[in-house]
Order: sequence, then C-alpha cells, then structure tokens
Amino acid sequence: MTIQAHLDSLRKRVSGCDLTAFGDLSSRLILRSSSAEPCQRERLDQLCQHAVDSFAKAGLIPASNRIDHAVCGRSAVMFAAGKSFIFVRPDAGSDEFTCAVSHATPDPVSALNATQEITRLIGDDTQ
Repeated sequence: MTIQAHLDSLRKRVSGCDLTAFGDLSSRLILRSSSAEPCQRERLDQLCQHAVDSFAKAGLIPASNRIDHAVCGRSAVMFAAGKSFIFVRPDAGSDEFTCAVSHATPDPVSALNATQEITRLIGDDTQ
C-alpha cells in the first residue's frame, strides 16, 4: 500500500478523525495528508509544529517516571480546542511520524493503537 492509502485507512478507522498526516520532524514538513476537506498548507505546518513540540516535551520526562518505556518517546497525545492529536513515530529516535487529528474525543487507546499500527505498516512498506 502507499503512504496515502494508509493515511486514508487511518482516517476512516479513528472515530471523528478529520485529518491524518505523515511528516518529518527534522525538516518540519508534512509529506502526505488525508482529509475530508481540502487542508491549507498553514494548517499542516501548524500540525507539524505540534508534533515537534509534543515529542520535545515527551523527551523531558525522566526515564524513572515513564510508565511504559516501550511507548514513551514514540507516541504523544495532545488535547486542545475541542480536538485531539495523536502523534506516533516508529521508534524514539526517528524523525518520521504519523498523526491523527479528531474533532471528537475518540477512545484514546483504540486511536493510539490504530495510529501505531499504520505507522508500523508505513515503515514496512517504505523499507
């Protein structure tokens, strides 16, 4: 499958999801996105900045305080202005990430699991 097809699939799987994206933290760019309505470049740039900020904050948590060492640094969830943002990268050192933005609060565990699965599939397909 293509990255675009994976993003389309993720958007359909996450409840209330109106935007999914695949981006690169180091270049601060969204490389692909899927949305029900056309999405302006400024919104995608802002989304990428949220990802950069979220992963930077996750890196500030002392290792001894992390609940799940396998997830911390790889995933970030943010809630703001009636939206939820789920960011996942393949591993803690990766610059690539997948994001799901929902206008409704989805079940965070199922939304995180779906985003993690799509991130893994994208990685498998791009190797």
